[in-house]
Amino acid sequence: MENLIKKKFYDTNALLMFQNKLPDEVFYISSVTFHELEYIKTSKNKDDNIKYKARKITRLLDENFYQYIPIIYNNVILEYIKSNLGLDISIPDNLIVGTAKYVNDILEEITFITNDICLKNIARSLELEVGSVNDNKDIYKGYQILKGNTEYINNTIQNIDFSNWYKNEYLIIQNIDDNSEKEMRFNGNEFVPLKLPSSKYIKAKNSLQRCALDALINPDINIVAILGTYGSGKSYLCMQMALYHVLEKGNQSNILGVRELRGEGLTPGYLPGDLNDKIGFFFAPLAQQLNGGEFELESLKQRGIIDFQIPYYLKGTTFISTIILADEAEDLQESQIRLIGTRLGENSRIFFSGDYKQSVINSSNNNALIKMCNELKGNENFACVCLDTDVRSNTSKMFAELFKCK
Repeated sequence: MENLIKKKFYDTNALLMFQNKLPDEVFYISSVTFHELEYIKTSKNKDDNIKYKARKITRLLDENFYQYIPIIYNNVILEYIKSNLGLDISIPDNLIVGTAKYVNDILEEITFITNDICLKNIARSLELEVGSVNDNKDIYKGYQILKGNTEYINNTIQNIDFSNWYKNEYLIIQNIDDNSEKEMRFNGNEFVPLKLPSSKYIKAKNSLQRCALDALINPDINIVAILGTYGSGKSYLCMQMALYHVLEKGNQSNILGVRELRGEGLTPGYLPGDLNDKIGFFFAPLAQQLNGGEFELESLKQRGIIDFQIPYYLKGTTFISTIILADEAEDLQESQIRLIGTRLGENSRIFFSGDYKQSVINSSNNNALIKMCNELKGNENFACVCLDTDVRSNTSKMFAELFKCK
């Protein structure tokens, strides 16, 4: 039987979407893409994030040369493009799509993969089959919900397939017979009850917050990502549990708050004053998570318990017995998340909090924070909980829904 599955031909921007592994199937790329990647890596006009991606995909291509077929742009292809396609050959994108058309017509039928809308239209005008790399992959939320009556719940639990569960993923059981809720955590072998701090210290407002507190209190989970919408309590839970570990239990010695100034990875040099003057007001939202506000914050700073920093100044540092609070982490780039994570020394943990939909640099499902959660899911040192309810106020809920895209 004839093989009807077409090989794919990747444009440069589509190829950059692959940061951890290349596509499983053998694919085509143009030699023009290699030149574009080299240009991106060294260009002064490209930001650090795209340059990092170019370096990473170049390394993957070098290590996995058997997974793709490079098409060398030469005079034969040039003449084909000039004679048959009428494309401006001074534009690299035209050279890439022209090469794809050559492969499709001369070698074998392919599907041209690009995320560039204009290039898609050009490819379609050349009668190429067009596809894209889907950046809207499922977001790992860190939990699954089981809802039904008692009989249905018991039957499902008895026949549950553990292969569909990740370590440190949460099960939320919603019983419609009595409107009760119960939460458990999968430890890799079975579901275990949650461990929570005393309600006198902090009390969760819903099931997901209870799951978040369980992850934050667990000393075996070094990396915790608390995601969530406006007013869901993600920053508050992270701050309060950091204080719990440092002040109440003495598990760690201090707290380091980390935020990106403008979501662009820039230095704070454009602001007046010393470093504290430059970055101080960026951490006001973290101060609001303290029960004593700015007065408590000042006391904690004077006692050496809490400090703040921006990613730019973290290089070369190591933090021992520290809880790093990476607040508004949706504005961190992949290279910055890696930088923060590699600062962890002995007996240290990281609490990430953020909402990719509020990011000023990437509000798509391909946000670096979301990609981190998708990559780390199932790791015994990682847990993620995505809070979905605004608990700030009814007015806050109203504005959170305002102008929301349908």
